[in-house]
Amino acid sequence: MSDLKASVVETTNGFHVEGYEKIEYDFTFLDGVFELQNFQLASLYERWGRCLAIMDKNIFDLYGHQMQEYFKHHNLELKIHQTMI
Repeated sequence: MSDLKASVVETTNGFHVEGYEKIEYDFTFLDGVFELQNFQLASLYERWGRCLAIMDKNIFDLYGHQMQEYFKHHNLELKIHQTMI
């Protein structure tokens, strides 16, 4: 859940913008998270119909194909951005 709070104040030369965001979430451990018959992860993304995953290339090499198959099976668009950490 996100709770963005921001303010904008006019200055002599423009504006001053200040914002804070509280981010709150839970972690759930699940064996076989990318097994096709497992609906728990897919159910979290159903309302948006898509998922953006940002991961290290090594993680992609280990799980990327399985993730792509999982999201395809559940008719969810998956975009994966690979980085080098």
